[in-house]
Amino acid sequence: MTLIDAVLALLGLLALIAGWQQRLTASAGTLVGFVAGFLLGRLCAVPLANAAVGWGLLGESGRPGIALAVPLALGTLLAAAGCVLGIRLRQRITSRLGRGLDASAGALTSAIAFVLIVWLAAGWVRTTPLIAPNRWAAESGIVAALDRAAPVDSAQALGSIGTVLADSGFPQVFSGQAERIRDIGAPNEAMNRVGRAAEDSVVKITTDTTVCSTTQEGSGWVFRRGYVATNAHVVAGSRGLSVQVGGKGRPYAAHVVGFSAAKDVAVLRVPEMGAEPLELGGQLRTGSDAVVVGFPENGPYTISPARVREGLRARGLDIYDKDSVVRDVYSLRAVVRPGNSGGPLVDARGRAAGMVFAKSAADGDTGYALTLGEISGVLKAAGGTAKTVSTGSCAASSQSHARG
Repeated sequence: MTLIDAVLALLGLLALIAGWQQRLTASAGTLVGFVAGFLLGRLCAVPLANAAVGWGLLGESGRPGIALAVPLALGTLLAAAGCVLGIRLRQRITSRLGRGLDASAGALTSAIAFVLIVWLAAGWVRTTPLIAPNRWAAESGIVAALDRAAPVDSAQALGSIGTVLADSGFPQVFSGQAERIRDIGAPNEAMNRVGRAAEDSVVKITTDTTVCSTTQEGSGWVFRRGYVATNAHVVAGSRGLSVQVGGKGRPYAAHVVGFSAAKDVAVLRVPEMGAEPLELGGQLRTGSDAVVVGFPENGPYTISPARVREGLRARGLDIYDKDSVVRDVYSLRAVVRPGNSGGPLVDARGRAAGMVFAKSAADGDTGYALTLGEISGVLKAAGGTAKTVSTGSCAASSQSHARG
C-alpha cells in the first residue's frame, strides 16, 4: 500500500466514525447540502469567472481560482445548512432502535460522501499542473479503483469547471487507469545531432481560420511527399491551415484529408510543399534513444533528447474527452511542451518511430508518443488521397490552451 492510500484509508475510517456520531440525519443533510451546492456552483462558476475577467476584476490567471472556489464555497455553505437541519431532526428520534439505525446509516452516508469527495478531488487534480498531487493521484490504488467503478469519468462530472481549470493543451492519456512512470536513465545528449538532421522534414502548423475561440499551433512531419502527419487535436475545428517547413520561410496552404478523434491522428495534404519525408522506423524498446522535435509554445525548432521508459497500452479519452479509447503509446523521459503535439519521435537512425501527443501532469520529465503501429492505419488510408474531410469541433484541450 502506498503512503497516499494509507492516508486515504485513515481519513475514510475517521469519516465512518464521524458519520456514526453525527448519525444519518446530520450526515445526510451534510451530503445533500454539499452535492446541491456543488451542482449549483458548477452552473454558476464558469459564467462568473468569465464575467470577472471580462470586467477587469481579475486577470486571466484568476479564472481557475474562481471556477474552483464558487462550487466549493456553495457546497460548503449548503452542507453546513444541511447539517444544522439534520441535527434538529435527530433530536426527534428517541427510541434505542431508531438511534442505532440512525447511527449506522450515518456512518454509511459519511463513507459515501468521503468517496465522492476523493473521486472529484482526484479528477480536479488531473486538470492542474500541480506535479506532486498529480503523482499522488497517479500512484493511488484507491483512486484507480474509484475511477474503474464510477459510471462516468470524473472530468465529465466536473464538466465545464474542468475545462477552465485545465491548461495543458493536451488530450487525457489516462482515464480510470493509474499513470505509471518507470525509472530510466537520462536521455543521450548525442541525439541532438539526430534531431538537427530531421529539421527539414518537420513543419510548424498554424490554423488560419477556425471555429475555436483562438487559433492553434502545433507540429507535424512529412511522412510522404506532399503529406504531413500531426495530431487531430492540433487541427480540430480548423477551417484553414498553413504549414512552414522548419518553422520558417514560406507558409504553404494545407488541407485535412485524414482525421481520427479516437487515435488523435490527422493527415494534411500540402501539394505545393517539396520537403523530403522522414523514413519510417520500427518498434522502440525500453531504454531506446530517441529525440522529440517540434515547435513548443509557437517558438522556433526545438530539440529535446528522449529515452523510452516503456511501451504500454493507455486507456484514456478521445480528443473531445467523451469516449473511452485505448492507445498504444511510448512513455518517454523527455521534456514535452504545448506545441510539440504532432511532431515526430525520431529514433537513433533518424527515422520517425512515433508521434508526440501528450505530456505527464505528474512529472515534468515525462511525455507520451503514439507508436508507429497506432498511427500507421490512418497514415496509409489518407496518404495519397486529395479528398478533404471534416475536422469536427474544437478539441477539449484547445478550449483552454491555444497550442497543441
